[in-house]
Amino acid sequence: MKNKIAIALSVVTISTLGLLSSSNGVAEVQNQDRTGAPGSAQACTLCHQAGSTLNASNSITVTGADGLVADHWIAGETYEVSFVVTGTGAAGYGFQATSVLADGSNAGSFTNPGASTQLESVGSRHIVEHSSPSSTGIFTATWTAPPEGSGDVGFFMAGIAANLQDGNNGDSHDETAISLPELNLAVSDLVAMNQPIISSNGVTLKANVNGTLSIYDLSGRVSFSSEVSSQETIQVDAGELGRGIQIIRFNPKTGSKSNYTPQTWKIVIPS
Repeated sequence: MKNKIAIALSVVTISTLGLLSSSNGVAEVQNQDRTGAPGSAQACTLCHQAGSTLNASNSITVTGADGLVADHWIAGETYEVSFVVTGTGAAGYGFQATSVLADGSNAGSFTNPGASTQLESVGSRHIVEHSSPSSTGIFTATWTAPPEGSGDVGFFMAGIAANLQDGNNGDSHDETAISLPELNLAVSDLVAMNQPIISSNGVTLKANVNGTLSIYDLSGRVSFSSEVSSQETIQVDAGELGRGIQIIRFNPKTGSKSNYTPQTWKIVIPS
């Protein structure tokens, strides 16, 4: 049975010492992990009070390539993660977050930090945090899922709504964590691309994983080629395709779930 991460938000203790007093990020300035993940530094609310009227509140959203909020992850797929801090009358916002497996090790990897966001590390742990206080409280990064069989992934986040007055009180902290399960698919379900739908207008295809789609004739002349994303629907007009038999080839991207295999179809566009 795969490892499970049980996250009870009511008992998660998030470490938030100095998030905004370290306005360039607590990992960068203090070399501290205060995300609240297993093994992170102990919490301290001296500077960031739970009772502040700024009323900090956090949320974590993981979005797939199809633009939908993910309720699972697939090995090697990429996702957009939004870390959002809100508050009442705050002058600026900061955060620190990470993603871990059940044993506390890093889950996947972060790239492409958005505005006011940077990637750091504390020891062996990867960290996403603010690079400067944000006026919007919206921080983003791309997350690539870990290898197949890794189990549930926990995202942990500490957030601050700050008054930016350089004092040791008045700021408000909040903490949140979510668990994202690995998608378990039977081998029979692992179809990289659905059966093409053919009409006189052309061909419609839908990919279930990231990959490369190519359409060519029997002589090898390529009439269409494109990188496609998981859950993307592709419409290729008949005018783009040659006459006679056409061959459709879909190659799943390296890193997609290991049981996916390339698929090939022969089609003829009806007149």
